[in-house]
Amino acid sequence: MTPTPPTRPQAAASRDPRWDTARWLAGTLVVVGHAIEEIRDLDSMRWLYIATWPLRIPVLALVCGYFSSARVPDARAARRLLTAVAVPYLVFSAAHTVQIRLMGGGWRFFLGETAWGLWFLLALLFWRVALPYAAALRHPLTLSVLAALLVGYFDEFGPVFTASRAVAFFPFFLLGWKIRQGFLSGFLSAPATRLPSAAALLLAMAAVWWLRDDIRLAWLPMRGHYGSESAVFGAEGAWLVRGTLLLYGGVLAVCLIRLVPRRRIPLITALGTGGMYVYLLHIFFVRYARHHGWTDLADRWYEAPVVIAAAVALAVALASPPVRALTRPFVQPGRARPGGTRALPRTGTGRVPRPRQAARGPLSAPSPPPVRLPAPPSAADPRPTARRGP
Repeated sequence: MTPTPPTRPQAAASRDPRWDTARWLAGTLVVVGHAIEEIRDLDSMRWLYIATWPLRIPVLALVCGYFSSARVPDARAARRLLTAVAVPYLVFSAAHTVQIRLMGGGWRFFLGETAWGLWFLLALLFWRVALPYAAALRHPLTLSVLAALLVGYFDEFGPVFTASRAVAFFPFFLLGWKIRQGFLSGFLSAPATRLPSAAALLLAMAAVWWLRDDIRLAWLPMRGHYGSESAVFGAEGAWLVRGTLLLYGGVLAVCLIRLVPRRRIPLITALGTGGMYVYLLHIFFVRYARHHGWTDLADRWYEAPVVIAAAVALAVALASPPVRALTRPFVQPGRARPGGTRALPRTGTGRVPRPRQAARGPLSAPSPPPVRLPAPPSAADPRPTARRGP
């Protein structure tokens, strides 16, 4: 028997709102991080930039891994993947070129060298293609961490086609996929783990405050060959910095997921479904603000919160339904609008099932009762048909 596909209410009920909320929090922190990059000379902003690093890209990669499948894609799934990732990459690369030219810059085209922020799309394409093969390994998460540590020793893995970052951040993506398979399910659901998760976040942020001047910002992107890491521990121990970052990011990302409520949070959970809109669109606004020197006006600690508040407001606006409806053809090409026509599922016999009859309301006309005809007597039945009187 072919299982009946879940209805929309059932599918909505099975979706965990926690992940949508976490996606919006991570996307908003990405906007905040890009907004305060020009004022990182302030101690408070430098601390905020470093302390929230595990809650930005590591969490986004973890959420993407949670919603990814390890099945080898067929032709239809491959087309969907290219439409969902490769097409937006090309469209937004061209949009970055146009904006830079309109702001007085020269013509700069992006393909192998990704535009600002678009490296994540190329990395996501690599992660989803590599996931079925990594999942077939015996210890995929451990091997991905080893690859992330070793890739820094090879000059061939650099910023071109974001090769280095795709490998370096792959463990976070795999961690999200393993959580979907049941990994850390007890930790993420046990009430006793809530307080330790909050304590880990607070202790890590306190440690970053004391070490903010010793932590080099060039360590965080992991975009190329070991450079500044080697100056601290030497070439042989350069992997220690990246290993610490992977541990730091993975632990705090999981702690954040644990602290996010599993129930729907008004407004925030709904905005979380537009996390990719926030990530791809905010860069144009931040670049425009930098071009006009707006972020340079916040050169005191009590002026920086204005920049942070503006970044949060921008994230809310970009994830709003009107903006998503306007930009959906560019961010999610091929995705039908909510409420649009969807293809009917096929049954196991290859036939398209008939749509259910609409429920009659109080103003609908009653349909006539069906007419049932008596079945004709079978030829094998020797009994004569009873005759009725007039």
